Amino acid sequence: MLRQVGPLGSFKVAAYLLRHLWLDLLLAGALCAASVPLNPLLAKKFAPEVLLPIWGIAVSVFIGFRHGQAYERWWEARKLWGALLNHSRSWRDQLSALMVDSATPLLQQQAMLLWVINLELRGRSHPVARRALAALDWNGSSADALLQSQALAVADLHRSGAIDGWGRLQLMDVHARTVDALGGLERIRNHPLPAPYDVFVRVAVWSFGYLLFLRMDALYAPYGGWVGWVVMLLFIAVERLGAFIETPFSPADLALPMNRISAAVSRLLLSSEHPAAQTPDSERALIWT
Repeated sequence: MLRQVGPLGSFKVAAYLLRHLWLDLLLAGALCAASVPLNPLLAKKFAPEVLLPIWGIAVSVFIGFRHGQAYERWWEARKLWGALLNHSRSWRDQLSALMVDSATPLLQQQAMLLWVINLELRGRSHPVARRALAALDWNGSSADALLQSQALAVADLHRSGAIDGWGRLQLMDVHARTVDALGGLERIRNHPLPAPYDVFVRVAVWSFGYLLFLRMDALYAPYGGWVGWVVMLLFIAVERLGAFIETPFSPADLALPMNRISAAVSRLLLSSEHPAAQTPDSERALIWT
């Protein structure tokens, strides 16, 4: 996740975002440049005075709705990751309260679970998660398989007399809440906003920006075209930022700080010296994922 670091943090973040926006901005610039020789004719036919204000209001409504929905998805995902952190604390404390002698494998399995969730949400090629899982002796099990293994381990503890029925209920309550959090994260990943709506908003933004450029260039030449072009780029950038927020797990540099949360869980459950508890970047890093 990109963060503001230092007095020039905002400018650094903006410059870094150009990595994801450069193609859109380049196409917008090429379209505007190609339209300049034909602009007097195009402006009269496609950018009448009545259309632009109405279309501008409509586009603003579409962008506002899209950003509202995108931020709700992002914030829900962040809350669910926070819940996983708290559930991991509860798992540790419940095992400590029940005085389970063989708690270390269960704590390591919980730390492994967070890193596997991290890996599955991002895609199984994420290098940071794979390094952490290698340190945890991961055998390739999925998050669902690890959760099922936890449930069987609790059953074995109860069967052997290590915990009583009340203790089993307490541990399974934490387990159930972890399952709910994982289900919520998977729902956000598997059910993005409908693709037709995404295309519609993008086309609406591009059309408004282009019509605004034509109108500004025709009315206030030679500098109006530059102003219209800049405004068009700003609308395109705002629309794309909404699309990035919709997917809180990718791309890695814009995603939630899942690596740091997973490392924090490993630190809480194992030790601060464990390889899986080491964060991949410093507190002053621009990218903090």
